Amino acid sequence: MVLKVFGGALALLAVVAIVLVYKVRTGATPRDTVGATAEVMRENARLVYYVLEADGPTIVMVPSLGRSASDFNELALDMQRWGYRVVLIEPRGMRSRTGLDTPGLTLFDLADDVAAIMAQEKSDEHIIIGHAFGNRVARAYATQYADQTRGVILIAAGGKVKLEPRIEQALIRTFWVWMPDFWRRNEVRLAFFAGDNEIPRYWMNGWNTPVSQMQVRATFSVDSGDWWAGGDEPILVIQGMQDTIAPPEHTADLMIAEFGDRIDVVRLENAGHAILPEQPEAVAQAVADFSARYAN
Repeated sequence: MVLKVFGGALALLAVVAIVLVYKVRTGATPRDTVGATAEVMRENARLVYYVLEADGPTIVMVPSLGRSASDFNELALDMQRWGYRVVLIEPRGMRSRTGLDTPGLTLFDLADDVAAIMAQEKSDEHIIIGHAFGNRVARAYATQYADQTRGVILIAAGGKVKLEPRIEQALIRTFWVWMPDFWRRNEVRLAFFAGDNEIPRYWMNGWNTPVSQMQVRATFSVDSGDWWAGGDEPILVIQGMQDTIAPPEHTADLMIAEFGDRIDVVRLENAGHAILPEQPEAVAQAVADFSARYAN
């Protein structure tokens, strides 16, 4: 009897372990990114990116913390339809699992990753878009490669003001892909989505913890003052008015106060930190309007 109970417990533990491994693997797997796949080696990192061809100017897109460039799929396709060539940047380690253990990586090294990709693409001038964490990389890039930057678009542009403890907790728990969705969805909503906006399946998945840890280390390796200005080209801030991670008073309002007429702001109601899946048409229109002014 004891052996049967013990054996049953082991079987149950084995099932739980299999379920957890499955959840971790699927939870960290992003959806496919649109465009033609390409890559370039930079030191020990195999950098993966995607290209949507068109005859117009180039727009570069850099995704959020621990997230894939596939978050931009809908926006990228819209921009291609409007004649823009789009380059979607995967963070190092997202698809290739290389380059994460490079010692001493800084935010400017991640900007150099973007530069290596754009050099291979032979793009001398482009607009760069950064979403959430990607706004830091975009600003670091515009600082370091000002001669190649025609304009900067920042979506959910935080990075200077410390998060409230409960919001920081929700952000951390978002990466707990082994937890049940019914529980974790509340954390994802608090950190990223406004009101009762739908949370797409791909936003419950695709959270890559090792990549996010590398990005956090790279962020804290430099002072925010080194990249906050984002060079000297025009900047568009797309501001979710219900963004709990990067609320207006910590982002758009701060930047207007510091940089004045150099900053354009589009304020979107019913939008949190995710913004892209919440207000796709409004985001695409804002990007198109800004790009029409500065990309040509």
